[in-house]
Amino acid sequence: MIQLNHDALTANNIIYLLDLVGVFACSAAASLLAKRLQFDVLGAIMISFVGSVGGGTLRDLLLNRHPIYWLYDLNYLYLIITVSVFILIFYHYFERLDSVIRWFDAVGLAAFTVIGVEAALSRGMQMPIVILMGVFTAVVGGVLRDIICRQIPLVLQKEIYITASVLGSLYYLALLHTSVSPWLRSISTIILIFSVRMLAVYRQWNLPNITLKRR
Repeated sequence: MIQLNHDALTANNIIYLLDLVGVFACSAAASLLAKRLQFDVLGAIMISFVGSVGGGTLRDLLLNRHPIYWLYDLNYLYLIITVSVFILIFYHYFERLDSVIRWFDAVGLAAFTVIGVEAALSRGMQMPIVILMGVFTAVVGGVLRDIICRQIPLVLQKEIYITASVLGSLYYLALLHTSVSPWLRSISTIILIFSVRMLAVYRQWNLPNITLKRR
C-alpha cells in the first residue's frame, strides 16, 4: 500500500512538473508572437494565457475533471505573467533567433501531449481517446492563440505537427507495457515528440498528398 501511494505521488509530481514546463514554453511562444504583432503588455499576457491553458481546459471539460486545474492553483497564472513580462522586457535578445517561437512551441507540444495522455489514462479512457486527449491538450491552445493573432495556425500548415503528437502518444502507450520508470517514459516521449517536430521544421517534412491526380 505504501508503495502504491509513493508511485501515485511520483506520478503526480511528474505530471505537475511537465505541466509547468508546457505552460512556460507556450507562454514564451505566445509572448514572442504577441510582441512581434505589437500587442501591449496586457494583450501579450492574455494571448499567453489562452495559448498556455486553452488545450488543458478543453481536455478537463471533456474528461469531466473538476475543478479546472488553473482555477485553484495560482502558480499557473503567476508563471504565465512572469514569463510573458520577462519575454517582453528582453524581447530583442530573443528576436535575434529566427526560429525561437517554433522551439518553444515544440517544447509545449511535447510536454502537453504527455500531460494529455496521462490525464486521459487517469480517467480510464480507451486508447483512441487517450491519443485524442494528448492532441487536444497539445494543439488547441496554440490554435486559439494563432486565431486571435490572425495567424494561420501551425497545426493547419503542411509541416508535421499533430503527427508528432500522435507518434509520441503511441510510444508512451507502448512503454506502459515495459518496466520503464514513469520519469524515463515521460522524458523520452518528450524528446521523441520534440525531435520529430523540429526535424520536420528543418528538413521540411510533410505528410504525403493523398489526393488522386487528375487524369
